[in-house]
Amino acid sequence: MKPALSPLLLCAVLSPLPGLAAPLDLPERPGTFWLGQDALPDEAQAPAAQTEPIRFDSLAALTEHALRERPESRAAWLGIQAEAARLDAATAANWPRLTGQLSFTHSRSLSSSGASTPTQNRYGPSLSLAYVLYDFGARAADIDAQHYQLIASLLGSNRTLQDTIAEVEAAYYALLGVSAQVDALKQLEASLRASLDAAEARLQGGLASRADQLRARAALAETQLARQAAERDEAKAEAALKQAASIEQARGLVLDWKARLPAELEAADMLANLLAEAQRRRPDLQALRAAAASARAAAERARAARWPTLSLAANGGRTFFLEDERVPSTSYSVGMNLSMPLFDGGRLAAEARAADLDAARLAAEVESQRSVVSREVTEAYLDVRHAQAQREGVTVQFESASESAHAAEARYTTGIGSLLELLTAQAALARAQQVQSQADSDWLAAFSRLNRALGRLPVAVSTSQP
Repeated sequence: MKPALSPLLLCAVLSPLPGLAAPLDLPERPGTFWLGQDALPDEAQAPAAQTEPIRFDSLAALTEHALRERPESRAAWLGIQAEAARLDAATAANWPRLTGQLSFTHSRSLSSSGASTPTQNRYGPSLSLAYVLYDFGARAADIDAQHYQLIASLLGSNRTLQDTIAEVEAAYYALLGVSAQVDALKQLEASLRASLDAAEARLQGGLASRADQLRARAALAETQLARQAAERDEAKAEAALKQAASIEQARGLVLDWKARLPAELEAADMLANLLAEAQRRRPDLQALRAAAASARAAAERARAARWPTLSLAANGGRTFFLEDERVPSTSYSVGMNLSMPLFDGGRLAAEARAADLDAARLAAEVESQRSVVSREVTEAYLDVRHAQAQREGVTVQFESASESAHAAEARYTTGIGSLLELLTAQAALARAQQVQSQADSDWLAAFSRLNRALGRLPVAVSTSQP
């Protein structure tokens, strides 16, 4: 080594490397916060939040927006693309491999007599061809394994999208129920305000007591507090819907459609038929079956790898010399190679055994998932039947409360009935309205859970019906 280079190399060794991070200041004692967040890498600036309201004219449009914008959908799509790339990589093994190389060699050796020979400088391109002709099905099994793995990824993505749709529908139906409660309380508040005005007018005319005025005022104040709490719950439900649909919280949301109730379950929709449909449709169940098929194909690949492999090998190249007196030369070779693993410590046998055990494990998980699917379908079916029965009773309750409220208002207007009777009837009507709206919301949510349990493709994606 030259002496002039030694100090430079020493400085380079002693100087801190550019890729090393600076030491961090650690907390000196327990219970001390670490305030060095500035040591984190710079985060990419998020796009500016949009504030203009976003409008949807159907549940289908809202659901499609969630499917496009949710990070879960994007992650599932990226997983599918990765599995498709792995399948392409496995399929590429059926093609020959052609490798090009460009080399340069500077060599000098001794002759047999010990005398020095001239220095040789050689360079030139070369090509190598390797093509597996027969491998007892190892490549085909590998392709099958990746093929079924891609199918499992596709089915898993379907289930992720179904979960997203179910979450959006559940949040939307919850918002419907709370909004209906707000509307009912507003109507009750308007009725109580009219009752208070009537009580004050009757008080001035000497037809009512001070107690009636105070009672009407207290009922109005109580309803106003209940309406404010319901409006808070409505805002929370809207925030939950925005999160489910991947909409910024600061952005306004306008839902410009009216929910339509689904048709009731017919007698033909027996539980046994729904269970059989779920066994055919559920993507997560089918994904486990595809994963089991992939594991069986992987076991076949490991067993086939223990057999010989016949391949074609060819090489060709041309060598040039920097010395003028040397003539360029061309070389080539073509041959067949038969390779057979003689001893690998049991690796291939262990891989085949592990793949077989994975296939058996996945088959057991399929059986377990079948029972889970059956329970989910049964519970969702019973919820739908119960929601249908509830709506029938709620309708009778609402009609009775409405007729009673009208009669109490007429009696109070003519001076026959009391203010307490009128307030009680109005409160009963408001409760009946809330129960009716909640029953409709529960029915819609029950149908949504049943569709998810059955693994049906969402109708909301292609039509405007919820």
